[in-house]
Amino acid sequence: MFTISNRGSITGRTLLGYFLLASNIAVEKWLLESYNLYEINFTTAALFMILTALQELLKRGSLQRIKPISWKILLLISLFTLGAWHCFLSALSGLSVFEFGAMSLLSPVVMAVLAMLILREKPSHWIWPAIGLGMAGGWLMMQVEWQDFSSGHHHAFMLGALLFSSLRWITVKYAGESVPASAMIFWEPVLVLLAMGSIIDLDSLWNKMTPMLFSSAVLLFLSRQCLVRSYQTPVTSATSISALIYTKLGWTLLFGYLFWGSFPEPLEWLGVLLIVISSWIIVFRTSPSSKFGSMDQSNNK
Repeated sequence: MFTISNRGSITGRTLLGYFLLASNIAVEKWLLESYNLYEINFTTAALFMILTALQELLKRGSLQRIKPISWKILLLISLFTLGAWHCFLSALSGLSVFEFGAMSLLSPVVMAVLAMLILREKPSHWIWPAIGLGMAGGWLMMQVEWQDFSSGHHHAFMLGALLFSSLRWITVKYAGESVPASAMIFWEPVLVLLAMGSIIDLDSLWNKMTPMLFSSAVLLFLSRQCLVRSYQTPVTSATSISALIYTKLGWTLLFGYLFWGSFPEPLEWLGVLLIVISSWIIVFRTSPSSKFGSMDQSNNK
């Protein structure tokens, strides 16, 4: 029987997952001051695959479930992951932690558009005003003086990251249960590992390894475990879990203020409000048959 205690446990695990995600953003922002994005992505990909394999060994005693079944699907997921990871760190290098966290809330908007274009999902009558509000909020968040390319291209990278991440989720949706989730998770960063490994100086990276560099992958891995377990609980709706994503915004605001002394301007707050309203409409008002509004895409990396 599902009790209040069970519900509290699921809520707590979900809140922990989003806290870990926000922590991962802050850690990667700090790492970008000492490492380039290729080194961070390579280390994260390598450790993420190792942790996933170890989890399978401890849980099942074998690696059978991460055996590649459909290379076409796995390579497509990995290709979109490569684009998403590269764009996310490129964006984070020039955006504040809060602005990065706020713009990541545009994921449901991007997903809704792609679901209509690619999967031919029939949109709810709520979807168009939601998309309009999300675009307006994103525009306000950008505050881009287009004469200053150094400012605008970080926002462009952020939008690119959301696009790649959404395409990855659509591929996962298309694959369904034909490919085990463990295999998807394990092979997801393989192209990141290969591409970054061919660019960086591995000897130089090894000589400047620090525990903080590993912590990014650990935080990402642990956050995924928390959120996946919450989503897999049959007695809870994806909508109720997704609604807690807004707590991540509070954490990024706190981390940005404490560690970088940054605080949003009034126009940014207005942009955030429009984005939150937009994603709320998509999550709570779109048709139940369209689960992309409810899927957690905050774990974009």
